[in-house]
Amino acid sequence: MKFYKDYRVQYDDCDETKRLKLTTMINMLMEVSEAQLANTLGSAKAMNEQGRGWVVTQYEFHVKHLPKALEAVKAWTEAAGYNRFLCYRDFGMEDLEGNELLTVHSQWVLFDLKLRKMLPTDPDLVKGIGAPKLAKLPRFKRLRPLEAYDSSHVYRVRYYDLDTNHHMNNGRYFDWIVDTLPRDFLNQHVPVRIDLRFDKEVQYGDEAQSWLKFTRTSQEECLSQHLIKVGEDDMALCEIAWRKSL
Repeated sequence: MKFYKDYRVQYDDCDETKRLKLTTMINMLMEVSEAQLANTLGSAKAMNEQGRGWVVTQYEFHVKHLPKALEAVKAWTEAAGYNRFLCYRDFGMEDLEGNELLTVHSQWVLFDLKLRKMLPTDPDLVKGIGAPKLAKLPRFKRLRPLEAYDSSHVYRVRYYDLDTNHHMNNGRYFDWIVDTLPRDFLNQHVPVRIDLRFDKEVQYGDEAQSWLKFTRTSQEECLSQHLIKVGEDDMALCEIAWRKSL
């Protein structure tokens, strides 16, 4: 069952085009998820007391419209299912008339915060949040690193980049990804699909390279492909399909 939370987008939630920032968007959706889980074994408080955490491994975003400053929206989430090791959660945003603005599919694992390793799914936990057991798992786009990229920026993980799982907040990846693209391009284009996969943890003090490969697929559409590396390790991969904004 979908759980809803109302928002009014504020100016500091937006970029200079007055559209909702991708980082703010993912933070809003995580807030809705935590509100739904607040009184369950899956809440951030309960998980931390158990020495466990939720770690996302993949996102798939479909964007029809990024809300603008002062626009009222309804964000939602629901537990989409689980198997022995993986859990799935869907998110979305609608306007007040119920028109779909964006939808998100995501894949998660339970994580031991001390040993820093994946745990099998806890049947009592997923039962408590209403997740059905899945016989067939959702499919996500298979992302692979490219042989060559066009350019890169270097970033260092700061204290305020960390979340309660003691690694970099997954929303911060969007800052590193978007920052590799030119300002004029970002002011003239909007994302329509985003595929993002996390392979390894980025942790405090790490110096990472955010690589970009940019391809114009038509006069109106473009594809940006991104790789975040720490040393020789691939940490995250992302592809974003863009269209010219109206």
